[in-house]
Amino acid sequence: MKILAWDGSADPRSVALLEQHAGAEPSVVMETEVAGQSSALLRVVERILREAGWSPREVRALAVGLGPGSYTGIRAALALAQGWHLARGVPVHGAGSVEAIAARAWAAGWRGRTRVVVDAQRQELYVAGFTLEEAGWREVEPLRLEPVETLQQMADRADWLWTGPEVNRWFPEGRVLGPSAAWVARLALRTEPRSPEAWEPIYLRPVQFVKTAPIREITR
Repeated sequence: MKILAWDGSADPRSVALLEQHAGAEPSVVMETEVAGQSSALLRVVERILREAGWSPREVRALAVGLGPGSYTGIRAALALAQGWHLARGVPVHGAGSVEAIAARAWAAGWRGRTRVVVDAQRQELYVAGFTLEEAGWREVEPLRLEPVETLQQMADRADWLWTGPEVNRWFPEGRVLGPSAAWVARLALRTEPRSPEAWEPIYLRPVQFVKTAPIREITR
């Protein structure tokens, strides 16, 4: 089975092609990253398919990163998945981008306690903690929102490795690492596919709606 995956939650964006045979983990055929606007994602998808010699009709599954991260980038990635699904009926799988970063770090040989941080704006960070061991990685602190200052104080007291797409903005000793579309695919394929409309960006803040004032009638 041929799989197309992408993640738009961070800059650079990541796109990957994988192939999976019965009973085996997906293997990476090609992976690329591109810096710039989310609108470049479709052009990168077209290019990587062409370079691999794949026809879009050969793709049998899509995997998309759900964030957290760039809300615009994640929305663009989901919109691309929705359009592809509508055109070709290909099932869509989703996975968290933070988990993909942790998995990528583990595959790169990182070991120990690791916190992944992602910019959440408003002087806050998304953060989740993982333990990376020889046998695998596991989450030990669930994803949450924390003020930047609070996490910087924690970094002074605890023996953690800090990572993320822009980690050096807040933690000079951190290791910069973004989500990998290949790891998004590996994690996403462990879940059941959903309609693209059912996948939502991971966004921990409550959605707030401001009710507009009623229209006043002007009498003369």
